[in-house]
Amino acid sequence: MFSFISFHGHILAHRDFYLTGIPVAQAASSQWKVVQLDPASNSLQGFADIAVGVVEEGDNRGLVTLGNGTNFLCANQHAELAWMPHVQTWERFVPALSQHVPLLARLAQGKWLIPGQQQAEPVSFHEYALRLGGRDWDLRTLFLREKGDAIVISDGREQEIVLQPSPMAVQKTFMAALSAQIQAMEDSPFVKAAQAARQRLLVAPEDSGCLLELAKNCAKAGQLGLARTAVLCAALQDFRPDISFFSAILALREGETKQAADLAALALKGRFGDAPIPEQLTQLVQRTEQGEAALLLLPAALKDLPDTEEFDPAFNIFMVPLPAAMLRAEDVRQAYSYLFEEVASASTQEERLQLVQTDLAQNRAQYWNQVVSGHYAWLNQDRASADPHYVTARKLSKDSGIKAIRYNSGVYTWLPEAAAYNLHDQQVTDQLGIAGWSWHSSVAPDRSEADTPDACLVFGCDNTYFRFVPKLVMSLMRACQAHPEHGRFRLCLGVDRPTDEQLILMRDLVSFFSEKDRGMDVSFTHGQLSHANEATYPCIRYLMLPHIVSQWHCPVLIANCDGYFPEDFPVLWQELTSGSDYGFLLNAYNHEGKQINGEPWSFGTGLSYFGETELLPQIGRYLHNYVQRTYSPENPTNWCIDQCALAQAYARFVAPRWNDLRIRFIEEGAPLLVVPHPCW
Repeated sequence: MFSFISFHGHILAHRDFYLTGIPVAQAASSQWKVVQLDPASNSLQGFADIAVGVVEEGDNRGLVTLGNGTNFLCANQHAELAWMPHVQTWERFVPALSQHVPLLARLAQGKWLIPGQQQAEPVSFHEYALRLGGRDWDLRTLFLREKGDAIVISDGREQEIVLQPSPMAVQKTFMAALSAQIQAMEDSPFVKAAQAARQRLLVAPEDSGCLLELAKNCAKAGQLGLARTAVLCAALQDFRPDISFFSAILALREGETKQAADLAALALKGRFGDAPIPEQLTQLVQRTEQGEAALLLLPAALKDLPDTEEFDPAFNIFMVPLPAAMLRAEDVRQAYSYLFEEVASASTQEERLQLVQTDLAQNRAQYWNQVVSGHYAWLNQDRASADPHYVTARKLSKDSGIKAIRYNSGVYTWLPEAAAYNLHDQQVTDQLGIAGWSWHSSVAPDRSEADTPDACLVFGCDNTYFRFVPKLVMSLMRACQAHPEHGRFRLCLGVDRPTDEQLILMRDLVSFFSEKDRGMDVSFTHGQLSHANEATYPCIRYLMLPHIVSQWHCPVLIANCDGYFPEDFPVLWQELTSGSDYGFLLNAYNHEGKQINGEPWSFGTGLSYFGETELLPQIGRYLHNYVQRTYSPENPTNWCIDQCALAQAYARFVAPRWNDLRIRFIEEGAPLLVVPHPCW
């Protein structure tokens, strides 16, 4: 049996004696009966006077005419029927198997996904073809069959294609589960995000971006099953291998290492295509299958491969927390620790606490959860609780061999408050060898070395960074000569292991500024640090301070040497000193003096101003002693030691008097020193 569809895509139907064209989507409506062929008379059932004629040749072969004598039935674009004395191509009809009509109606009633396309689209009927997603299927040879909720389509020219309805069954299940979860949970950031996502999915169920964001929020809230279903729904539209990797991560979190390995292998197959997957990646998949959390190593391994695209790094954060049973291998534990620190650093305080509590329950006290516990307490203004966590974290790191991520290196040189409080009054061993350094100072005509400048500008470097010194000195001289009325400055420089040429240059500078008053003076000291490395070079400035502040009773500016002074520096300096007692790079602090992110040592050392001259002898000794006391060649690293020293000095001498002092946020306003990169 056949039914008939017009050129413009309407199916022939009737109500009693009334013939018309209706949208294919209404073909299953009880309001209409779809007209069928009466094979016995080769006419329309119920309309015996309308004969069906088949076109036997040409491009229109297989189409039919519906006629009564010399008049022929045709349908316009509005589905209106009329009798015409002639037959044009667009006035014919295409026969469709009557058994297909319910399936055609289903197709016309919704949106459908073609494999390989990310967007579900509606079906249309035009020019005797079924159209979907930029493809046409000839209705004359169309064959349809159901496969679950899907419909398999073919017109004999290509292999069968499975069309998936949107939303699919899994999406319907997911939306029901999401609604139930929203109702079951109290108001929270997750519930608000889930409600917003649900509203979007109600009108755009195929929005894979929305589904992935929702999956992330579900995973953050510990709703891993819901997250996995959301990713599965997203994967119906988003075919990137990254999605398979996200699914692998979520499977790993649920302890399904075999499934995690299979999904990771699928992701790698998608990334490399027909090319062989590198052996080192295959080994990580195998280790995952055996119960290790080796997926933690996969992002870095991919990054190390040339010309290889990484998986979306936004998914990596969901590999924490994990239980100890998956973290036995040293390389896995180190990768886990780094990732744990990264995730905690990007978290809110509430998220940070939940992360730590979950990890402690699974892994007991470890370096990574102790250092993050310290940060949590510190940002809650609870140093008494924070310091013991840092002590424990340092010990666990050294005992286990797990290293801190670079920005948490301060844990190795951070002292508890009680140990740090009176450092300026204590005697320390000169373990860095600064005491024997030689000092040289310029003395301009009619002045003495003891004359107090308006400020000492303190810099330190090794012989490599010395390359910035000439420009630094010359820029200050130009500024002083341009504004002689705004103050006199002494530039103090300490250099570790200067070359012979550098020593000659420094001595020449002393002579240059001694033979004529050029509006500024220079002092330099040099020698050999007992431990010369990237951690100690920035500390030269602090190690010099006791000598400087005992020699000259004036404000001090401590800065990095890889910059130059703007020409209006003396003017800016006068504005600074007239309106501020101290100035620091306080990126991690708000204007009420409260640290709102980062670590205790998240304290910029690129530029610091100390204006309370009566306290400078104590502060100078404090900074010097802190570095000498805490530096240890046995530490995994001493990186951040200068930040620890400055942060502790700030906490000891400045922070308690925040409301009584005038504190300048150095990073705000015109720069006192021009640097080619952020002055951290």
